[in-house]
Amino acid sequence: MFSEVFGVEINPVVAFLWSVFVGLVFSTVGAAGGILAGVGHISVFGIPQANSIKLMNQILIFTSTLIAVPSYLKQKRVIVTVGLLLGIGSIAGAMIGSTLSYKFLPDLKSYKPLFGIFTLVVALKIFYDVLSPKKQDKIKSIEEKIREAGASDLKTKSVSLTKIELEFLGNTYSFSPLTPIAAGFGVAIISSALGVGGGFLLVPFMVSVMGLPMFLVPGTSALSILITMIVSAGNYFKLGARIDLTLLAIEIAGIVIGSFIGPHLSKVLKEKKLRLALAAVLLYIGIGYTIGDWVKANFGIRIV
Repeated sequence: MFSEVFGVEINPVVAFLWSVFVGLVFSTVGAAGGILAGVGHISVFGIPQANSIKLMNQILIFTSTLIAVPSYLKQKRVIVTVGLLLGIGSIAGAMIGSTLSYKFLPDLKSYKPLFGIFTLVVALKIFYDVLSPKKQDKIKSIEEKIREAGASDLKTKSVSLTKIELEFLGNTYSFSPLTPIAAGFGVAIISSALGVGGGFLLVPFMVSVMGLPMFLVPGTSALSILITMIVSAGNYFKLGARIDLTLLAIEIAGIVIGSFIGPHLSKVLKEKKLRLALAAVLLYIGIGYTIGDWVKANFGIRIV
């Protein structure tokens, strides 16, 4: 089919299958959905308008999170307090990031390399965390307890203006409420500027900085991203970014199917495998979008 809005020919079957994959990845790992949606719009479909890509990405991620969050809540895999605090912090950040990006990153030449650099940094950080022996011992311990318990036993021990304390599988986690609020603000600036969901930054932050168990992180990340997407996508649309309704309808259908499958698949696969798969995808995309044009110009090889 030919998109009058974007001026490119797009295969609807490819668009649908790619969207199923995006929904599956995002709802399984809680991250990278926006990045993969961006790869589809940039490299698979060839959409030339950067601001439209950002808006289309975020509508798809909103759709995926809208489906995934209830599933995670049912499985008791969401720290609601943390998700809402992240979301509250993201409101101002999403407005700032989307406004600046619409003005200063309007074309693929300026947008694509920045997209790649952030993706590459996050991929390397996740690889480091996964391959760290100490972290792996902790992951294995949590996985064993989850298998023994058969379900999550997350409890909120105390909530105050200075400290939140949680208990999960016999372990206690405590942090200041300002930590997720500040993180939500900072991540929202970056994610809204790049036109992605922010899970690719929220997931490693919650695991590595806040020390939360990975079992609870994807659902918590998805909850906060719902708020970010409403604000950021709404602002892009208000500023004038355009969408192709036919393509969007096809992609939403794929996202819906992938998002329903994802949360159930994540219960089968181990945390290490999920994170390694995510890191590998992010690494490939990051390299491709950072140095891909140089490689193609000098060696005639297209990476992404």
